[in-house]
Amino acid sequence: MASLIEVNLLPIEYRVARKDYSYLTDRRAVWGSVLLLTVGVLVWLHFMTLVATQSSKESHIAKLKVEIQKYDTVKKEITKLQDLKSKQEAKNQSLKSISVSKKRWVRIFEDVNASLPPHTWLISVKEEADKPDQLAIQARTFVFQEVAGFMLQLERRPFFLAPSLESIEQVKIEGSSTTPAFSFTLHCPLDPAIHADTTPVQGDSLGSAR
Repeated sequence: MASLIEVNLLPIEYRVARKDYSYLTDRRAVWGSVLLLTVGVLVWLHFMTLVATQSSKESHIAKLKVEIQKYDTVKKEITKLQDLKSKQEAKNQSLKSISVSKKRWVRIFEDVNASLPPHTWLISVKEEADKPDQLAIQARTFVFQEVAGFMLQLERRPFFLAPSLESIEQVKIEGSSTTPAFSFTLHCPLDPAIHADTTPVQGDSLGSAR
């Protein structure tokens, strides 16, 4: 069959240009498009993975912050309890010290009072400022010989060491114009081996002092 010859008699300016769709069947263009699309998808997937990972990290960080806040709260409570415990222990120690000191002075007064001769009475009993393990006992008596007897009785007590006479002088007693009295001061070292929590010596209490 003879081929037909197509002749377009329209002027050039009126002719419709045919569109070239050959690029749609061009393998290089097709593979290029597929490759570009694949790369785009991979980039999008990678971006979404990064977003999901970042979101997961932020969520984990938020949980950690909550746990840290809980730990800080517990730590503060523990610190408060430890402070209360330390304060309570300090109070207990103070009370114990007061109790020991009280027992110590009870024992001292019991020993001093039990050693007093019948005509001798106490004026003061106190620790010496520069020697806390030594007492200064000031007393008065109507009988001069009772001074030595008082010192001897104190020395026999386990709580005291050998007392010494610091001073003695004759004084007038208010309300008594005829009977002289003697005022004297003793230094009485305390035995450091005797503890305050030992059983008090049986005898008259200070409340029955002459």
